[in-house]
Amino acid sequence: MKNKKMIIILIAILVVIILGVVFILTRDKKETSSSDALKFKEEYESLNGTKRESDGASYNDVNIYEDNPIKYVTISEALNILDSEKAVIYIGANWCPWCRNAVPVLIDTAKDYDVKKIYYLNLDEDKSNFEVQDGNLVKTREGTEDYYKLLDKLSDILSDYILKEDGKEYNTNEKRIYMPFVIGIKDGKVVDSHTGTVDLSEGQSKYDSLTSEQREELYNIYSNLFANVFGSNSCNEEEKCS
Repeated sequence: MKNKKMIIILIAILVVIILGVVFILTRDKKETSSSDALKFKEEYESLNGTKRESDGASYNDVNIYEDNPIKYVTISEALNILDSEKAVIYIGANWCPWCRNAVPVLIDTAKDYDVKKIYYLNLDEDKSNFEVQDGNLVKTREGTEDYYKLLDKLSDILSDYILKEDGKEYNTNEKRIYMPFVIGIKDGKVVDSHTGTVDLSEGQSKYDSLTSEQREELYNIYSNLFANVFGSNSCNEEEKCS
């Protein structure tokens, strides 16, 4: 009888230990899905089914993996990455319709290339703003110092920022980063970049989800960018992807 009780006690202890291990592993898995990854998922999915204030258009739904490779960076950090790392930087915002179509494809590409980190830069609080008021171009907000450093760093691959209103063009005399903007860096140099997504079909708006064919086209674009940075669709032990 005593032996039977001992066996029951040992089994109970073993069960408690197993449950404890499962809890720790589950907790660690959640922690492995970094705070940045979860923040990014929440940020983009928070606009699912909502309307854009500026024009009342409905945002398309996006679903982001919990274990996505996104890491938030400041402009200062991005400038250091551009100088030294082998990496991919994504510049975008959750309210940008093109970004919402680009992000799931970008994350899928990173997963296939076993890339553990995509740097995410949101310029909403740093960029300059311009408006046309009574036929005159007015700068309504000055960009931060680091923002202009970034424009200067990327000037060779950026377009001039020209506003158009009532058939007239207004040159801001600045460059502009149009979103989504994905940059591939290798040996301190930009080796590839892509702005926007892909051409839309007739009648398709920027708020509509991409078709499977369009997603494949964008995937191929990102795949080429990743290949230019990392060299292949897999990373060996000697040269881990960032």
